[in-house]
Amino acid sequence: MNILKKEQDRGERGLTIYVDGSYSQEKKVLSYAFCVVEKEKDIVYKYSKAMKLPNGSSTNAEIIAVVEALKYCINNNISEPVIVHDYDEILFFATGYRRPPNSMRRYVKELVRLKSIVHPSFKKVRAHDKDQFNNLVDQLSRQTMQEFIGKEIEKAERENA
Repeated sequence: MNILKKEQDRGERGLTIYVDGSYSQEKKVLSYAFCVVEKEKDIVYKYSKAMKLPNGSSTNAEIIAVVEALKYCINNNISEPVIVHDYDEILFFATGYRRPPNSMRRYVKELVRLKSIVHPSFKKVRAHDKDQFNNLVDQLSRQTMQEFIGKEIEKAERENA
């Protein structure tokens, strides 16, 4: 499909932002992370967050990671970054090629809005492969989730003691 090739080839300069997200169906916890990289080697900024989201999914987590990365771009006057992701459908949602399910509409709507301001390009990489920064955000997202779940368990134990 031409739109994929066009989006992936554009903007290979400047800042690159790696994004990833995770979701625990059992715990109803969503986490995401992004990492801003300059010149494909220097980490400029890392961020991760976890939250309760009863009707979440891994797809929601991936989309939220992109949304938060684009907000970071706006707040730091960054335009035309390359967003590197390992989830196939991010580009389809960002371009309107695929209609999101109801549970994701608000996140995708925000993604489309921010995309029109920041003008990112998107690059798909294989998950859990040899890309060090993609592996970093994957690990950061999962670690943040585990820490969040640990704190929730501690809080519940204190309340029940």
